[in-house]
Amino acid sequence: MGKDRDKRNHDEGRATTNNGHYHKDDGKQKTEVDRRATLGAFYGREPFDWKLTVLRLFRNLWWVAAVTLAGTVVFGGGYFVKCVLLGPQPQYRAVSRYYVEYAVEEEKDVSIVHINETSWNTYVATGEFLDAVSLYLPEGTGMTRDGLRACLGAILASDLRVVSTTVTTDTPGQSLAIAGAVEEAMTKEFPKGIREITGIRLIDPAIGVEEVRLDVRPVRAFVLSAVLFLFFGLVVFLLRETGEDSIWLPALVEKRYGLKTVGTLEDPGLAENMSYLFGGKAQVALCAVQSSIDSTQVLDALREKAAIGQGTDQADSFQVVAAPISHPESAGSLRQADGILLVLKAGPHAGGQLEYVKEYLERQDCPITAVLLWQADEWLIRRYYWLPDCLCHTRKNRANPRKISGNRPASSGQQDREK
Repeated sequence: MGKDRDKRNHDEGRATTNNGHYHKDDGKQKTEVDRRATLGAFYGREPFDWKLTVLRLFRNLWWVAAVTLAGTVVFGGGYFVKCVLLGPQPQYRAVSRYYVEYAVEEEKDVSIVHINETSWNTYVATGEFLDAVSLYLPEGTGMTRDGLRACLGAILASDLRVVSTTVTTDTPGQSLAIAGAVEEAMTKEFPKGIREITGIRLIDPAIGVEEVRLDVRPVRAFVLSAVLFLFFGLVVFLLRETGEDSIWLPALVEKRYGLKTVGTLEDPGLAENMSYLFGGKAQVALCAVQSSIDSTQVLDALREKAAIGQGTDQADSFQVVAAPISHPESAGSLRQADGILLVLKAGPHAGGQLEYVKEYLERQDCPITAVLLWQADEWLIRRYYWLPDCLCHTRKNRANPRKISGNRPASSGQQDREK
């Protein structure tokens, strides 16, 4: 039984070798199907990276501040213009106070028969009361019944027997004139029709007016607008960061898509990564993910930063190939290459574009060797990994002057050492 089980495992392993692609790592093998399943599981459960989000927020503080300032100016400024600069003219209020004598035998019965504030405002707006006020108005006032109804009001004090009438108009003189007519109507005409009231005495006549202004608070409006639009800007920023499928770190390429990366142009390990992944390859295709990338410029930068193709008598093994996202026919050239270096421009929507190119090249049997993150935010990368600012590839290249080329011949000294 043990021999049969070993034979069956051997046959399954051979079938997997013929149908899939193995990735060797210290003698352990893993199929491409298992690797894709692992990557899909990680991509679906990718944790929210607070550190990266905070660093990105620092990079976009100007945008959040601009949204906050724009909202504050538009809404806070609109409130200021409407309520302060273009607000209504001030009005003037005249107040008269009365003492109401109710038809009760004991003081405690006042709370039962008293007229509440709502009823007082109803009474002063009735046609009967307005007609009584019109009888005592001076000639030339020009107030109609509707005008009187709009400017009259009543206030009931904590003492249920003390009531006040208010007259609010655009001019002080008119307010005082109408207030005088209201006092006459309240003390002489109003008690006649209310059986619960035996009499009303005027205890505080209207001898002056007070200016009435709207409760305008522009400072509070500006502060409230700033807070609301700051919150709105932060919410929009978070939604944009989580929904744009951005790539800002080389590590995200490997975690999400399972592709090796050589880093960025300022990565201190760029030369070593290029030497390890592409050293000894006769033909390497350099291909951009986004069509907006100038692949020739990228190749020149790699020659300067990673010293590829220098110091040899043979031609440079790196060849520029058109971007498959805009030139699908370039898959033929990529299929003939010994290695493929994809150039991915860091930024928003880079993840979706990389996934599209990756799936297309997999269908075309073009295995991707590594990815170079182009135009990456080096400040963000250094702060994310807490790298010193002085750390750069120049010092690394001085310590490791090895060059990268396709088939570099060994020197005579090296051959002697090998012997």
